[in-house]
Amino acid sequence: MPLLEPIAQLSRLRGTPRSMKRVIFAEGHDLRVLRAIQCIIEEQSAIPIVLGHEKDIHKRIANANIGLRAGHDLEVVEPSDEFEFSDQWLAYSSAQQWKWRIPNLPLFIRDSRNTASAARIVDGSRADCVICGTSGEFSWHFIQLKEILASLQRRTAGTLHVLSAGGRLLCLSDVVIEGVANPSQLAEIAVAAAQYVSAIGARPRIALCLDRCGKDILSLGDKLHAAAQIVKTMAADVDVDGPVALTDAIGAIGGSGRAQRTSTPYNILVFSRTGISATVRDVLRSNSDWSEVGPFLLGAANRAHIVTPEISSEALVDMASFAGRCLDEFNSSVG
Repeated sequence: MPLLEPIAQLSRLRGTPRSMKRVIFAEGHDLRVLRAIQCIIEEQSAIPIVLGHEKDIHKRIANANIGLRAGHDLEVVEPSDEFEFSDQWLAYSSAQQWKWRIPNLPLFIRDSRNTASAARIVDGSRADCVICGTSGEFSWHFIQLKEILASLQRRTAGTLHVLSAGGRLLCLSDVVIEGVANPSQLAEIAVAAAQYVSAIGARPRIALCLDRCGKDILSLGDKLHAAAQIVKTMAADVDVDGPVALTDAIGAIGGSGRAQRTSTPYNILVFSRTGISATVRDVLRSNSDWSEVGPFLLGAANRAHIVTPEISSEALVDMASFAGRCLDEFNSSVG
């Protein structure tokens, strides 16, 4: 059974060219992307575009015996030379600033422009959303997107991992910043996560989680309490508690991943530090049978998403069905 039934149902709705969103995949050479596009075309859930070198993509399609015709079934866009220098300078300066350990820095600088090129196509309204991240580091994809997309420059960014097991939906979210988020940033991400959960047909119930990684637990607890009050003013119909211990937030889950009998378990867990949601997600998936869609990138107005390198073709199909749409469409289109 699909993880997110509203998304799965939406992907099965055959749209018209006007209603379908144009989704550009930054790693157009990836075989998982090409197989996902074959399914997307069959279901008519989006209009796919891939970024990459057309000859390479033709060769990969032929070698893998994928039923696609580049240039006919899907549009292929090659990285533009116009911004080559600025993209390479961004790659070099970012590698130096963040002290990335890159075995071949010149090769990295030359070949890591796809996300930036795809983001410009979205920024220029030639596509509705970019999906990237099937290879490479999250931080580098995010730097490129933030450099180009205005929405990420104005809003607090975060990630949202959407998990499901035994009938329970559990969304893990954190803020993409250095250090610990302030109450306003936490509240903004919590409300953004609630909008996604509402879009997939669930009533949001948020736990602002108290992690034990920081030194000043009392100060963090005060921040989470303040963030909860801000959420209540931003979205009065959303249930939110904070601070909540992580064990209490996920305590309704048994060892098999099935929800125990509890009336209103939390379905959104928000963390104050970057990367904690991914860590918790890895622990949960290692101990029980969780399915996943995402991660979704919060703060980008559903115009960009950074997936993980282990994502499957099936999950890419779900992401493409969701990408680029106004979240309100799901409540009106699915039912």
